[in-house]
Amino acid sequence: MCVLKKGNRNIKSLAYMSLARPLLEYGAACWDPRKEGEINALHRVQTRAAHFTNITKDSDCETLAQCRTVARLCALLQAHSGEQD
Repeated sequence: MCVLKKGNRNIKSLAYMSLARPLLEYGAACWDPRKEGEINALHRVQTRAAHFTNITKDSDCETLAQCRTVARLCALLQAHSGEQD
């Protein structure tokens, strides 16, 4: 992390999108939080990461909540079409 502090915006964004974001999205359709405290905790992680990488609100980066919604819909579609057991 100390090395990334000196990096530019692109390097920080790439590190977040390739190292941290997949961990936060893994199994999102299964563990999608319903409690407000859990949702706020994930939102704080995303906010801190956005601040660290200098990602602005008007960027094309999806929020974790949007990713979880898409993951739930994809899992539902796969289950409905029989692609997923």
